[in-house]
Amino acid sequence: MKEKINVSVDGRGYSKEVNKDLNSKAYGLFGSGIGKDFIHYLDSLTTNNVYPAGTGIETLAHAEGARWIVAIMKARCEQGRKDE
Repeated sequence: MKEKINVSVDGRGYSKEVNKDLNSKAYGLFGSGIGKDFIHYLDSLTTNNVYPAGTGIETLAHAEGARWIVAIMKARCEQGRKDE
């Protein structure tokens, strides 16, 4: 029987075990202490940063990509916390 593939927070398909392992690793890295402080720092650079009118599309596209990555890290960390 073929293993079921689930679509994860990043839009890619992983088996349940692989997805849970990725979430667990994210929580292990960013769930407490220095890692949690670092994810807050990344959040301040990306999600909490506002760009002024007239900012170039290249800069905005780069910033949106960084926001997406940080959002995935945070979502995996939160799911890893829930799975424990």
